[in-house]
Parts: sequence; C-alpha cells; structure tokens
Amino acid sequence: MPRQHAEFYEQQSMFYVGGRDATGQPWASVLAGRPGFVSAPDSTHLLIQSYRRLPEDPVLLAPGAHVGGLGIDLATRRRNRVNGTVQAAGAEVRLGVDLSFGNCPKYIQVRDVRLRLDQLPPLPAATRPPAAAAAARATAAGGAAPPPHPPPQLHPEAGAVVRGGGEELGPAQLALIARADTFFIATGYSRSPAAGGSVLQNAVGCDVSHRGGPTGFLRVERDPQGSPAPVLRWADYAGNNMFQTLGNLATDARAGLLIVDWATGDTLQLAGTAETDYDDRSLPGAQRSVRFSVSQFIHAAGALPVDTSAAAAAPAVQFSPYLPKEAPPPLAPPEVWTSRVGAPLDGAAAAAAAAAAAAAAPAPAEQVEVVSVRWAAEGIKTFEFAMPKQQPASYRAGQYAVFEFPACYERPAADDPPAATPAATPAATAASCCCGGTVTRTWTLTSHPAADSAARGTFSITVKRAGAVSGRLHDSLRPGDRLPLRAFAGDFTSDLVLPPAPATPVAAGGGADAEMLDVGLDPRQQHLVLLLAGGIGVTPIWAVLRDLVQRDAAARAAVAGGGGGAGGGPRQRVVVLYSVRRGEEAAFREELRQLAEAAAAGADGAGGLDVQVLLTTTVPTPGVEPGTAAAAAVEAAVVLAARRGGYVEAAGVRLGAALVSAALGPAGLAALRGGRCAAMVCGPVGFMAATEQALVEELGLPADSLFSESFAF
Repeated sequence: MPRQHAEFYEQQSMFYVGGRDATGQPWASVLAGRPGFVSAPDSTHLLIQSYRRLPEDPVLLAPGAHVGGLGIDLATRRRNRVNGTVQAAGAEVRLGVDLSFGNCPKYIQVRDVRLRLDQLPPLPAATRPPAAAAAARATAAGGAAPPPHPPPQLHPEAGAVVRGGGEELGPAQLALIARADTFFIATGYSRSPAAGGSVLQNAVGCDVSHRGGPTGFLRVERDPQGSPAPVLRWADYAGNNMFQTLGNLATDARAGLLIVDWATGDTLQLAGTAETDYDDRSLPGAQRSVRFSVSQFIHAAGALPVDTSAAAAAPAVQFSPYLPKEAPPPLAPPEVWTSRVGAPLDGAAAAAAAAAAAAAAPAPAEQVEVVSVRWAAEGIKTFEFAMPKQQPASYRAGQYAVFEFPACYERPAADDPPAATPAATPAATAASCCCGGTVTRTWTLTSHPAADSAARGTFSITVKRAGAVSGRLHDSLRPGDRLPLRAFAGDFTSDLVLPPAPATPVAAGGGADAEMLDVGLDPRQQHLVLLLAGGIGVTPIWAVLRDLVQRDAAARAAVAGGGGGAGGGPRQRVVVLYSVRRGEEAAFREELRQLAEAAAAGADGAGGLDVQVLLTTTVPTPGVEPGTAAAAAVEAAVVLAARRGGYVEAAGVRLGAALVSAALGPAGLAALRGGRCAAMVCGPVGFMAATEQALVEELGLPADSLFSESFAF
C-alpha cells in the first residue's frame, strides 16, 4: 500500500466496507469515526479503531474474513480502494492489506458531508492526529483519559431500524432509492463449495465500490421471473475497464448495496443477487445494465451522525459532468412493482424522483467551433475552439474539457458510413450516427484561462492519437467544424501548489478587461514545485507550468507598479521532468525550451520564477551502453540544478530516484524533505507508480505533497 494511500485513509471520517454475513452473503456498509480512526502502521496493514457501526450491521469483521474497503473524499472526488483479510477483530480491527489502488472518480457527485464529532467515539491519545491530540490536551484538564481502544459504538440518537424481505420494501425505503444519485456495492469471489471448509475459508475475496448517476438512476421494477420482491436496475456507464465488480458477479451473483441519505444520515442496506445484461443499452449512457434482485433489507434512521446544520445537508454541490442528460424511458405498466405495504413506485415517489432528476441534470452540450488545428508533436495535434457562449465559460489551468460524441465513434471510422464524421450541427450529428446513444471523452485544456481564453476568446486541447475517437479527430476535424462540449471540470490544477485563487472569468469575446490571476508564489508556503510528466501526461503539466509563470509575472508586475521594484526574494524554482519514448513525441518541446531559457536569461538576480526542464527519452541510443547513458544524464542534471533556469535533454534513460535527486540538487532535496515542495505527476499508470515510489519512498517527499492525475477514465 503506497504511503499516499495510507495517509488518505487516515484523513477520512467514513470508511466503506464490503464483507459477508454468517451465510456468506455480501453486504455493503460504512464505518464512521473521527479522522485518524483508520491508520496504517506499515504498508501492509490497516488498523480501524474507535469506530461507529451501522445498527444491526450484518458484515462480519472476524479473523479470517475477507474485506473490501473504500476511502472516498466526496469534496474532491478522490478515492482509493483496498482489499485484505481481517487478522484480528474486536475493539480494534487489524486488516492485512493484499491490494490498494486508486480508482476512477468519473461519476462521483461533489458533496460537503460532515459528521458530528460529539457522536463519534474519541480516538486513543496515542493514535490521534497531531491537531486532534493538541485539542484534546487543551480541553481535557481534570478529565478522565479515554480508554485505549474504545469499542464500536451505536449512538442512542440513532433512530428506528426496519428489517425485512425484499417484498416488504415500503414507501420510506422506496423514496430513499428514488432520491439516490450514489450507492455502494459489495461483491465477492468464492471457491467452489466442493472445496470444503467454512464460509469464511471459501470466501476468498470481497470488494466494495461506488456507483453514481443522475438522481433516480436506480430503477425499481417488477421481477420478470415473477418473484414478489422487486428488481433494481441501473445503467453501467463507460469507466476504466477494470471490471472488478462485474468480474466478481460473473463468478458469484450475490451482492449487497448501501444507499445513504446525506441530509439525514439514514442508511438502506440491501442484499440479493445481481446479473449483468451485456446487451441492454436501453438506459441513457448505458454500456450494459445490471439487475439486482432484492432478498433482504435493513433501513436504519439516523445511522450516520450527519451534521444537518452544515452545508452537507444540501442534496449535492456539483453533479459529475459525465452523467447522461437524457431522461430514462418511463416504465410500462407491466414493469411497475407494487409494494405490499404502500403505493407503487409510479406514484408520488416516482414523480418526485423524476422532478429531482430533471433539476439535477447536467447542462446540455453546446456546439463549439474549431478555430485551428496544428501539430504539437508526432502523433499529437492541438485543436483550438471558440469559447462557449451559453454555458459558464471559466476554467482553471490543468482542468479538462468534456466532449460528447455519438456512440458509433467508439468504432473505427472504416466500420461506419462516410457520413459518420464530426458534424456541424447537433441535428446533423444525430442524423449521421446510426447507432443511437452518446459517449464522452475528456482532454486537458492546454490553453491558458487568461492569456488565451480571456484575451482571444478561444480554448485548446492537445490530443494524442490513441483510439477510435481521437483517431477520428485527427483524420476528420477541420476549422469550421463543431463538436458538442459538455463542461470544463477537474481538480488537478495549479491551485494544488499555490494558495487558492478565484477562477478567471472568461467572456466569449475576451478582451483587455478580462481579469488576470494575480496570486504569485508565496515563499512562506512554497519553495519548489516539481512537475513530472510521462508521454501525453504532459498536457496538464504544461498548463500548470504556464499558469505558474503567468501568475508570477503578474505578481511581480504589480509589485513593480507599486514602486517596489521587481525584488529579489528567495529562489522560487519549478523543475519539470518530462519523459517520452523519442524526442519527436514530446509535445510542447520548443515551448518548454523557451520558458526555461527565458528563466536562464534572468540569472542576474532580478527575481522571477526559476524554470528548469529536463527532457528524457527512453529509447536507447545506438552504440551507447545504458550505464553510460544514465551517468551522462545524471551529470547533465547536476549541472542544471546548479544554475538558474535552463533546458537539458538526456537520451536512453528513465526517470528514477537518482536522476530526480540530481536534477533537484542539495537545496531542492532539502526543500522536498522539509515540507517546502509540492509535486504533481501525470502519465501512464506504470510511470506514476514508479515516480511515486521514487519521490515518497526513496527521496522522502511527504505523501500529502504529491498530487497525481490518471487518464484511466
């Protein structure tokens, strides 16, 4: 388990789990506690203590049980998953970690969910985060010390618990399902019963994951097989193609769902069996659908101590821009399930869900016109568009644009009629595609929000030819064509390494009156910014670098305009480490060189941002031994670190701890280890894993100072 994941779990007040009951049935659940109730003593264990469980929670946290865990920060859409085996249980659960990995944030709705600390058990003093421990010392004078490991708690303010079979679902449970835009699903993989052994021994794996969609995306339908219990059906959207959940269901159909009412803390746990219909694309955005037959439920009022006085009580802060905008088809009368204890869901609950879904639906896509197309590198093109006029037109450096395409774009162009090329109008787009449905794609905004979008009224994306959709853009998109833009989104921005600043308002026409970002680097908060890119992962890195330079220039101009002069001040460094296979594949190669050389030209001590760039290529140089190439790269990096600014290329090497250390130099390493450095990394999964190991485990960068972006959407 990477240290960055461990520290992320330690920051959470909720930890979602998937586990089995005594019969082997998977259930999804959530544990709640004060931040720090989940901790990692090392890279192979998680400790869970001082936690609060859901009332009558059937998940067995017993030695030998296989458990899936999920930490998710709804405010930032960040989430990590973990799988392991319970090694010890009781007041403290010790989980042996088998696997920990980051996961796609694509369909997470942004929320501010806060729990009432007075309804959560106190942490043992020895394991409290520093801030919590200090607060406890300040308020505990004369008070009794908390027990070393407070047991799991069920708070007396938790309300009634209703249990029943699937056919006993009533209006309260159906209303919660109808309002849901998020749920958690637990699945597992089991050995054949012929293998013998206990339930826990046969249960060789368990997992928990998140599903998000528009309000009401969980449809309650009559079971076509005639069961008195309902079937829940939902669309399975395009994701990262890891298929842990669907893979588990292919081997063991049993599953559990958890739905949370974020405004009240009510929870609904559902158990049953699920099957995947790979041919069902009848729901908006569906690549396939999943049908879940409900066999049991547990509905607990106020099970989570949600702070209803906080902003968390709002239904949602920001819905995912990837959600389908089309309304689902209405249920036919034979499909409507009628509860034994209340009205059918086609009544008031369904109407309320439909109204909520319509209100929460993402804005329709707006056609934006292509202004120019140019090559950025071998196999990479930059497409410039006119800014949208009808939707909010602002973004931050490092964000991405979400585009919408007909579903047939996922097939190679040769498989479709010639008419299925990018169309000039929405009507033409729909007419050109014979398959129906839409898909979304995201590409980083490589323009600058002020210098380009505000000044010229355009934005740009830089796209590598890597699939059917990007291939169509490369082959067919020309100036004057239009594409449907859904939104600007993303959190991998320059604000991660700078004090927060408002987004730059961007008018469609731009102009001199557009506001400039005027927050410069604060030497008290940042000394070194380290930007690492692999391949096309350079796109957000370039956007962030350009923004850092723009902000610094604006801040120095403001100081000079006030009569203070440009000033010297501490050396503010930005080190860019960029790895590609061959130099011809390096996007923004010349632009990076120009920025770095401009910084080198300012070596007279007049201040300004110190930008250093090291571009490495991994393809071996003919006739040069790998050891010789590595030594030459380190030597060049050492020279670069000792000067101001500058651009260096090194061939036949990969980025590793030794090369990063050389590029930083002694002062840079001191900043990295001393909390005066923030690092951003983007690229292929293998590149990011190797970079994280080099920075955090080998060089000592604090894990919470490393920010990464994956393209595995």
